[in-house]
Amino acid sequence: MANALDQVWLGVILLIIGGVCTGVQGPMNGKLGLSTSGSFSAFLSFALGFWPLLIYFLADTKGGKTVNWSEAARGAPAYAWLGGVFGGIFVLILTLVIHRRGAAITNGVIVVSQLVVSVIIDATGGLETTKRPVTGLRGGGLACMIVGIAMVTLF
Repeated sequence: MANALDQVWLGVILLIIGGVCTGVQGPMNGKLGLSTSGSFSAFLSFALGFWPLLIYFLADTKGGKTVNWSEAARGAPAYAWLGGVFGGIFVLILTLVIHRRGAAITNGVIVVSQLVVSVIIDATGGLETTKRPVTGLRGGGLACMIVGIAMVTLF
Protein backbone atom coordinates (compact mmCIF):
# COMPACT_ATOMS: atom_id res chain seq x y z
CA MET A 1 0.00 0.00 0.00
CA ALA A 2 2.95 2.34 0.59
CA ASN A 3 3.63 2.54 -3.16
CA ALA A 4 -0.05 3.09 -3.92
CA LEU A 5 -0.17 5.95 -1.39
CA ASP A 6 2.58 7.70 -3.35
CA GLN A 7 -0.02 8.31 -6.08
CA VAL A 8 -1.37 11.85 -5.73
CA TRP A 9 -4.88 10.93 -6.86
CA LEU A 10 -5.22 8.21 -4.22
CA GLY A 11 -3.98 10.57 -1.51
CA VAL A 12 -6.52 13.20 -2.56
CA ILE A 13 -9.36 10.66 -2.58
CA LEU A 14 -8.37 9.39 0.87
CA LEU A 15 -8.17 12.96 2.20
CA ILE A 16 -11.62 13.73 0.83
CA ILE A 17 -12.97 10.59 2.49
CA GLY A 18 -11.26 11.68 5.72
CA GLY A 19 -12.86 15.11 5.43
CA VAL A 20 -16.28 13.57 4.91
CA CYS A 21 -15.71 11.30 7.91
CA THR A 22 -14.72 14.28 10.05
CA GLY A 23 -17.73 16.27 8.82
CA VAL A 24 -20.27 13.59 9.74
CA GLN A 25 -18.52 12.28 12.84
CA GLY A 26 -19.16 15.44 14.85
CA PRO A 27 -22.94 15.55 14.41
CA MET A 28 -23.18 11.80 15.04
CA ASN A 29 -21.10 11.96 18.23
CA GLY A 30 -22.90 15.12 19.27
CA LYS A 31 -26.31 13.49 18.90
CA LEU A 32 -25.16 10.52 20.97
CA GLY A 33 -23.76 12.99 23.51
CA LEU A 34 -27.17 14.67 23.81
CA SER A 35 -28.77 11.30 24.47
CA THR A 36 -26.11 10.13 26.95
CA SER A 37 -23.20 12.43 27.81
CA GLY A 38 -20.38 14.09 25.91
CA SER A 39 -17.77 12.07 27.72
CA PHE A 40 -19.50 8.76 26.98
CA SER A 41 -19.97 9.68 23.33
CA ALA A 42 -16.29 10.61 22.92
CA PHE A 43 -15.21 7.44 24.73
CA LEU A 44 -17.48 5.26 22.61
CA SER A 45 -16.20 6.94 19.45
CA PHE A 46 -12.66 5.94 20.29
CA ALA A 47 -13.67 2.48 21.52
CA LEU A 48 -15.52 1.71 18.29
CA GLY A 49 -12.83 3.36 16.16
CA PHE A 50 -10.22 1.11 17.76
CA TRP A 51 -11.47 -1.97 15.91
CA PRO A 52 -11.00 -0.88 12.28
CA LEU A 53 -7.62 0.55 13.27
CA LEU A 54 -6.63 -2.74 14.87
CA ILE A 55 -7.71 -4.72 11.81
CA TYR A 56 -5.74 -2.43 9.47
CA PHE A 57 -2.71 -2.50 11.77
CA LEU A 58 -2.70 -6.30 11.93
CA ALA A 59 -3.08 -6.61 8.16
CA ASP A 60 -0.48 -3.92 7.43
CA THR A 61 2.15 -5.31 9.82
CA LYS A 62 1.46 -9.03 9.41
CA GLY A 63 0.11 -9.26 12.93
CA GLY A 64 2.69 -6.80 14.30
CA LYS A 65 5.61 -8.93 13.12
CA THR A 66 7.05 -6.28 10.78
CA VAL A 67 7.25 -3.65 13.54
CA ASN A 68 10.58 -3.27 15.28
CA TRP A 69 9.06 -2.51 18.67
CA SER A 70 12.28 -1.61 20.51
CA GLU A 71 13.36 0.72 17.71
CA ALA A 72 9.91 2.32 17.67
CA ALA A 73 10.08 2.90 21.42
CA ARG A 74 13.55 4.45 21.21
CA GLY A 75 13.26 6.18 17.84
CA ALA A 76 10.30 8.48 18.32
CA PRO A 77 10.53 11.58 20.51
CA ALA A 78 8.28 11.65 23.57
CA TYR A 79 5.86 14.16 22.06
CA ALA A 80 5.21 11.85 19.09
CA TRP A 81 3.42 9.41 21.37
CA LEU A 82 0.80 12.00 22.39
CA GLY A 83 -1.14 12.29 19.11
CA GLY A 84 -3.96 10.12 20.41
CA VAL A 85 -4.33 12.35 23.46
CA PHE A 86 -4.95 15.33 21.18
CA GLY A 87 -7.34 13.22 19.10
CA GLY A 88 -9.31 12.32 22.21
CA ILE A 89 -9.50 15.95 23.31
CA PHE A 90 -10.59 16.92 19.79
CA VAL A 91 -13.43 14.37 19.72
CA LEU A 92 -14.60 15.34 23.23
CA ILE A 93 -14.69 19.07 22.39
CA LEU A 94 -16.43 18.40 19.08
CA THR A 95 -19.04 16.24 20.83
CA LEU A 96 -19.72 18.92 23.43
CA VAL A 97 -19.90 21.90 21.07
CA ILE A 98 -21.40 20.82 17.73
CA HIS A 99 -25.08 20.77 18.72
CA ARG A 100 -24.73 24.08 20.52
CA ARG A 101 -23.05 25.95 17.66
CA GLY A 102 -23.96 23.92 14.56
CA ALA A 103 -21.91 21.77 12.23
CA ALA A 104 -20.80 24.56 9.88
CA ILE A 105 -19.47 26.86 12.59
CA THR A 106 -17.92 24.05 14.63
CA ASN A 107 -16.17 22.36 11.71
CA GLY A 108 -15.27 25.70 10.14
CA VAL A 109 -13.53 26.94 13.28
CA ILE A 110 -11.78 23.58 13.60
CA VAL A 111 -10.54 23.67 10.00
CA VAL A 112 -9.33 27.27 10.25
CA SER A 113 -7.63 26.53 13.59
CA GLN A 114 -5.94 23.50 12.05
CA LEU A 115 -4.78 25.60 9.12
CA VAL A 116 -3.39 28.39 11.32
CA VAL A 117 -1.47 25.90 13.48
CA SER A 118 -0.29 24.03 10.38
CA VAL A 119 1.04 27.20 8.75
CA ILE A 120 2.91 28.04 11.97
CA ILE A 121 4.34 24.51 12.16
CA ASP A 122 5.36 24.68 8.48
CA ALA A 123 6.91 28.14 8.86
CA THR A 124 8.97 27.20 11.91
CA GLY A 125 9.72 23.58 11.06
CA GLY A 126 8.03 22.73 14.35
CA LEU A 127 7.65 19.12 15.46
CA GLU A 128 10.61 18.28 13.22
CA THR A 129 8.76 18.96 9.95
CA THR A 130 10.23 20.44 6.80
CA LYS A 131 10.21 24.25 6.87
CA ARG A 132 7.89 25.85 4.34
CA PRO A 133 7.87 29.64 4.23
CA VAL A 134 4.70 31.69 4.58
CA THR A 135 4.45 33.23 1.12
CA GLY A 136 2.05 36.00 0.19
CA LEU A 137 -0.28 33.49 -1.44
CA ARG A 138 -0.23 31.19 1.59
CA GLY A 139 -0.88 34.11 3.91
CA GLY A 140 -3.63 35.39 1.60
CA GLY A 141 -5.26 31.96 1.49
CA LEU A 142 -5.15 31.76 5.28
CA ALA A 143 -6.67 35.26 5.55
CA CYS A 144 -9.47 34.22 3.17
CA MET A 145 -10.20 31.18 5.33
CA ILE A 146 -10.33 33.32 8.47
CA VAL A 147 -12.67 35.84 6.80
CA GLY A 148 -14.77 32.96 5.44
CA ILE A 149 -15.30 31.35 8.84
CA ALA A 150 -16.03 34.75 10.36
CA MET A 151 -18.76 35.23 7.71
CA VAL A 152 -20.20 31.74 8.35
CA THR A 153 -20.11 32.33 12.10
CA LEU A 154 -21.51 35.87 12.18
CA PHE A 155 -24.10 35.77 9.41
